[in-house]
Amino acid sequence: MSQLSIRAVVLVALMLLASASPLAQFTRADPEIELQVDMSHMILIAGESMNLTLTIENNGSSIETYDVETSTDGLSSLWSATPTSNSVSNVLPTYNTTTTIVVHLAETATPSDNGKFTIFVNESDGIASTSIDVYVSVAIVYNPYVDATGIGDQGLLAMQPGQSLDLSIPVSNYGSVMDSYLLGVGEEPDLSGWWANYSSSDSSNTTNTTPSWSASVSDVLMFGNSYTSANGLSSMLEELLRSAHSPSNTSDFTSGGWTIANHWDDVNTSGSAQNLSLATGVWDTVVLQDQSQVPGFIRTNSDWLASKNGSIHLADRVDTEGGAMMLFMTWGRRSGDAMNPTLYPNYTVMQDRLEEGYIDYRDNISLSTSAEIYIAPVGLAFKHIHDTIVASGGNPLSPTSTFYGLYTADGSHPSTSGSYLSACVLFAALTGDSPVGLTDNTTLDATLRLTLQQAAAEVVFNGSSTYNYPWESSGAIQGMSQHSTFPPGWEVRWLDDQIENLSANGQETATLRISIPSDASPGATGVRLYAGSLFGNLTTSTLMVVDVQANYDLQVDFLNASDAFIPSQQTNTTLRLSNIGTTSATFDYALTVLSGPCTASLLTYTSTIDAGVSQDLPFQVDVGTVANVGDVCSLRLTSTLASDSTVSFLRDFSFEIDRQIDFVLQGPSGPTLLDPGVETTLEVRVFNTGSESETFSLQINSNASSPVTVELDGASSVTVAAEASAIWTLKATAAEGSLGVYERLITVTHDSLLEQNLSLQFDVQPIADLRLQGPLDGRIVVQSGEESSVIIAIENEGTSNITLDTFTIAGLPGGVDAGLPDVNGYVLEAGSVYNVSFSVTASAATSARTDALTLRLIADSTEALLAIELQVIDRTLAQLSPNTNQIIAGPSALTNVTIEVTNIGTLQDTFLLSIGAGETSNYFELSLSKTSVVLGIGESESVVLSVRETAVGANPSGLPINIVATSTLDPSSSDTSILTLIPMTAGADINVFADETPAEAGGTISGTFTVINTGNSVDVFSLSSVGLDCQMESSVTLQPGGSTLQLPYVCALPEDALAGTNAFSFRAVSTARSDAIHNEAVVYAIDATWDPDAVASITLADSDLSIPYLGGSSTTITITNLVNIGISGKLTHVGVGDGVFRIKFNNSLGEVSDSFTLAPGASEIFVVRFDALSTDAVDAEIRIRALIQIDGSSGNAESNPLEIRLKGEPQPPQGVTLLGAELSKETTLQAMAAGYVLFALAVMVIRLRKPRSVVPVEEEEEEEEEETKQYALGPNECRMDSNRRISCPSCEARLAVPGGNEPPFRFTCPTCDSSIRVVEYGTAPKF
Repeated sequence: MSQLSIRAVVLVALMLLASASPLAQFTRADPEIELQVDMSHMILIAGESMNLTLTIENNGSSIETYDVETSTDGLSSLWSATPTSNSVSNVLPTYNTTTTIVVHLAETATPSDNGKFTIFVNESDGIASTSIDVYVSVAIVYNPYVDATGIGDQGLLAMQPGQSLDLSIPVSNYGSVMDSYLLGVGEEPDLSGWWANYSSSDSSNTTNTTPSWSASVSDVLMFGNSYTSANGLSSMLEELLRSAHSPSNTSDFTSGGWTIANHWDDVNTSGSAQNLSLATGVWDTVVLQDQSQVPGFIRTNSDWLASKNGSIHLADRVDTEGGAMMLFMTWGRRSGDAMNPTLYPNYTVMQDRLEEGYIDYRDNISLSTSAEIYIAPVGLAFKHIHDTIVASGGNPLSPTSTFYGLYTADGSHPSTSGSYLSACVLFAALTGDSPVGLTDNTTLDATLRLTLQQAAAEVVFNGSSTYNYPWESSGAIQGMSQHSTFPPGWEVRWLDDQIENLSANGQETATLRISIPSDASPGATGVRLYAGSLFGNLTTSTLMVVDVQANYDLQVDFLNASDAFIPSQQTNTTLRLSNIGTTSATFDYALTVLSGPCTASLLTYTSTIDAGVSQDLPFQVDVGTVANVGDVCSLRLTSTLASDSTVSFLRDFSFEIDRQIDFVLQGPSGPTLLDPGVETTLEVRVFNTGSESETFSLQINSNASSPVTVELDGASSVTVAAEASAIWTLKATAAEGSLGVYERLITVTHDSLLEQNLSLQFDVQPIADLRLQGPLDGRIVVQSGEESSVIIAIENEGTSNITLDTFTIAGLPGGVDAGLPDVNGYVLEAGSVYNVSFSVTASAATSARTDALTLRLIADSTEALLAIELQVIDRTLAQLSPNTNQIIAGPSALTNVTIEVTNIGTLQDTFLLSIGAGETSNYFELSLSKTSVVLGIGESESVVLSVRETAVGANPSGLPINIVATSTLDPSSSDTSILTLIPMTAGADINVFADETPAEAGGTISGTFTVINTGNSVDVFSLSSVGLDCQMESSVTLQPGGSTLQLPYVCALPEDALAGTNAFSFRAVSTARSDAIHNEAVVYAIDATWDPDAVASITLADSDLSIPYLGGSSTTITITNLVNIGISGKLTHVGVGDGVFRIKFNNSLGEVSDSFTLAPGASEIFVVRFDALSTDAVDAEIRIRALIQIDGSSGNAESNPLEIRLKGEPQPPQGVTLLGAELSKETTLQAMAAGYVLFALAVMVIRLRKPRSVVPVEEEEEEEEEETKQYALGPNECRMDSNRRISCPSCEARLAVPGGNEPPFRFTCPTCDSSIRVVEYGTAPKF
C-alpha cells in the first residue's frame, strides 16, 4: 500500500473516532482499579431520576475497601449524582463489586444543560485512584400545559343564559425545548371524574393529559430491494416502534434491483416464501418499494406499466388478506441518473418525477381496487433536507453537508443516516406519532439524529395534503377544532388559537371566549381545553366546567274545546302544559270552576316536565242535567313550582255544552265466501246510539281494481229512532279467474256530515288447472354419443297453488336414456310458470331413428300430458388438442406446436384444417404441416403448426389465432382451438461483484459477474466490455429467467490511467434482438503513484537570450504534470547572475502570477520577463525551478540552463582592425585624414576631365528617389524615427527606445511582450 493509502486509512480512522467522541467513555485508570458503568451516556426526562450501576474490579493483590465520590464540576446545577454508598468494602483480588449512583435531573432542565460528571474511586488505605466520566443529556420532551384553575371557583364557572365572557387562561411549556402550540376546545360529556375530584378553592380540579406514544402499531412486512435491505431498514423501524412501546414485528423480502413486478410474480407463485408469508394473514401493513428509477419513467414504458399493474395486484392481494398497503417513495439520486440524463438530469428533477410516479401508482390502485393504500414520503424527507440547505445559502452537494451524507459513495444507495431517516418517516406515517426524541442503538451523532427525526416529522405532519395516513381517522392531532360539539347557539373558541416559539418552562396567556344563548339549558357543561404541540405532534388537555343557571316558565293551552260536553254525562279531557323555561321543573296543580253548570276535578295533581317538553294534564268534567246546549263553563288552573311556592302560573279557559250524535255499523261476521261468477247477498245494519231520531245514508265506494262487484238492493237512506236499528241488503259477485280475500269499503253518513266507514271482506275460493308446454316443433334431437335437452314449461292456469309430484315417460327406445326433471314437492303458485329441463342421452352405438314419447306429470289434485318426438342423428365432429396454448416466437427460428386431431364422430370423415389469424398475420408467419386429415371413428393424427415472427410491434401480452377443424360431411360441424402467440422479448441484467481493492495504472482489476435472462425465451447473449480491455466469456446461452454462475473477468488498466474513481461497463447484447442491449457500469479506483524525481517537466522556448543595455527580453516556459494526480506549486529561479535582472512570470491568462495548478497530464505556458537592473555587461546562467505540492508531499523540477548576455554601456571607438592588423586610435586618425585628402584630389580630377552639361531635372529627381528608397521590412521588424520612437508591429503600441541602443538591435514590447527587431530609418535591413 502506498503512503497515500496509509494516510487515507489513518485519516478515516481519526474521523470515525472524532464522530464517536461525544458518547465515548473516558477513564483515568490506575491499573489496580478497573471501573465500568452500565450506561456511558444517560438520557433523562426533566424531573426524572435514574440509577447508574458502577462496577469496581480489584486488580490488586490484597483485599480492598474503596471510597466512592462524584464530581459535577462544569455540569449544570440542575443535575445531581449521588452514590447510594460512599464506600464498598472487602473486595477480594480479581473480584468485583457493584454500587449504585442515583442521577437526578431537575424539572426546569433543557437540552442546554447537557454535560458530564465524573465518578472517583480511591483505595481507603492506599494511593490507587481511578475515575470514569459519564455523559448526561436532557431528553427532548414536548409537553404543553393548560391551566384552568384560575377560572371561576377552581375551574367551575357560573354563567347566566345570554351571557358572554372572555377568559384569560395561562398556557405553559413544561417540555424541555422551545415549542409552538395549536389551541382547541371541545365539549366533555363525562364529568363524573371531575366532580369526584372537585372541591371549592382546591387547585386540583383541572387535569392535563400526559403525552404518550401510540399504544400499538400493527406488524409490518416490507417488499423492496437493496434500498430496503441496506443498513437493515426493517430492523431500524422495529427498534423505533419498540422504543415507542409498540410491540410490533417487522420482516422483509429484498432482492437487488427488484421491481414491484418482480415481487408480484413471486407473490403470485404458489409455494413461494412471499406467497406463504402473506397467506398467514399476520401482516396488517405491507410496505412496497419499487426499483429506484422505474416510477419516474414515462407512463407508456413497459417497466412502468409492469410496476403499476404489479402494485394493483399486490394491493388487491394484501386487501384480501386483511391488510393495508403503504408505498415506500424512494429518493432521487444525489446528482441525477447518468444512465438516464434526459429524464433525470439532476436530483431535483429526479425526485419530482419519482413523487409523481408513486402518486400515480396510488391513484391507479384506488381506481382499480377497494384496497386501503397510503404513501410513506421518504423521498420528500430527503428533499426537505436538500431544500433547507439551499434556502440557507449552502451547497447540498458539499461532502460535508447533511444531504450529501444521506448517500453512500455511489450517490444512490442510502447511508446509515439515509436509512435512519427512512425509518423515521415510516414510523411517523404508520403511527401518527412524532419520532422526535426517540432513542435507539444507532451510532449516529445526537445532533444528526435529532435533525433527521425533525425532518421526518415535518414532512409527515406538516407536508402536503396530497398524502393521507392510516392514523388520520383515529384521533391523532391535526388542526385544532374550535367550539366543537357544543349545544346549539354556544360559542366557545380561542380568540387566537396559536402560540408560537414558547421557550421551555415559559408561559403565555391566551383568551378563551364563551358565549351561551338566552335559551341555554341550565346545568354543567364540560369544556375540554386542548394544546397541541406542532413539533412533538402530541396533545394535552385540561377540563373546566360551565354551570348555566336555571330559568322557569310554564305555558298552559286548552286544545280540546271541541270535545263533546253532554248534559248529564261525564267527559274526560286534558290541558296541554309546555315547559318554556330552561330547566326541568316539578309543578303542583289546582283546578277550580269559576262559573257554569258543571263541576271539574283533576286526575293528576303533580308532574315533572323537562325543558322544551310538553305533556297533557288530564281532568274530568260533570255536566248537570239542567244544562242547555250553548251554556258556558269557565275554569282556572293554578300551577305552583314544587321547589319554590312563590313561583306560580294561572290559566283561565272555558267550553260550551253540546248534544250527542252517535251511531254504530255492523256487517257480516268474517269474510263472505264467493265462488267466481256466482252472485251472493249480505246485510249491513246501523244502530242509532244518539239521543234523537236520525237519518243515515249508505254509499258503496268505487274500486275499479277489485274483481268483486257490490250493488245496493233497495233504498240508500233510512231513518232510525234513538236506540233503534235499520238494515241495508247488498249483492256481491266475484269475476272469473279471481282468487283470494278482497275488501270493499262502504260509507254511512249522518245529515250533520258525521260519517263512518265499514270494510266488507270477501274470500274468493280457488280452482285448479295444470298444463305442459314443450318445444315449438314438438321434438327433441340428439346425436349419437351426445346429450341433448329441451325446456318444458309447467303452467298453473288455475287459481290455487299446486304441489307437483313426479314425471313419467313412455315410448323411450333402447340405447337412449332420459333425464326427467325432479319436481317432487315443488309448489307451483297459481298463474305462474316453472321451466324445467328434459334431457336425453344417446349411446355412440345408437343408429339414427325417430320415436314418439309421452311425458306425464302427476300433481296433488290434477295431472298433465305432453307428446314429444325423439330424433336420433349421426355425429360428425373432430377434437383438436394442442400440446400448448401459448407460443413464444422470435424472428431467428421457427417455433413448432403439435396439434392432435381426433375423430370423435360416428362416421369416417375428412376434416379440413385452417388458421384464423386476423391481425396476427401482420407480425407472424404461420403454416400447418397438413391442411386436411382423413380419420376413421376414434382415430387421431398429429399436425405441426410452425410460427416465426416477421415484424415487430405485436402486443407483448399476445395475439390470438384460431385453428379450426371442419367436417366435410357436415360443414357446420367444427372444432376450434384458440392459441396465443406472444412475441419474444429479449433482455438481460448484469450483476457485478468487483474486487474493490484500488489498483495502479498499468495494472489489472478483476472480479466476477452474472448475467440474467430477463426475456421470455431462451436467448444467446454476446458479452463485451466498454472502456477497458477485459478477458471474459464472450457469450452465454440462458433460459428465460435463468442466470449464469459467477463469471470471472480480468481487465488491463492503461499506463496513463488517472488516479481516483473511474468506470467502465459490461455489455450484453441479445443475438435474437440486436437492439436488446444492457450496459452495467463498474466503478474502480486507481491509486496515485509517481516518481519523486519525475513529477513535472519544465521546457524553455530559448536556450539563450541577449538583452540590450538597460533593456529587457522575454521567453516562454512550459510546465507539464507527469504524474496521474493533480499537482500545484510556484515557479522560481536559481543560478548565477540572476541579481542583475528583475524577473517576472505571467500565466497563460496574462496575469502576473508564479502559481500553477495542473491536472494529470496537463501543461501550462508561462512568459518569463527579464529586465536589466545593471549598466554593466554581464553573462548569466539561470534555471527555472518549480516548487511542487503533490498529495501532501513536496517535490521540485528544474529547466535546462538559460544563457543570458547583458550588454554594457556603448563606448567611443579606440581604433580599427584592418585586414587582421589592429591600428591604434592615433594611427587610425592619421589614416583617415590621408584618406580624406586623397578622396578630395580624386573628385577634383574627375570634375576637370568631364565636360559640363545640364542635368535634366527629371534625372536629379530620380537620383533623389534612389537615395531615399526604403527597403521592405522583415517579420517583427520596425524602423526607428529621428525621435527615437518605434511602432510595435504586433500591437501597434507607440514606444520610446531606451537610450544607448543603436539600430539594428532587438527590443521586447512592454505592452504585448513581442520580440521586435529595430532597424534604422531609411536604411536597408541588415541581417
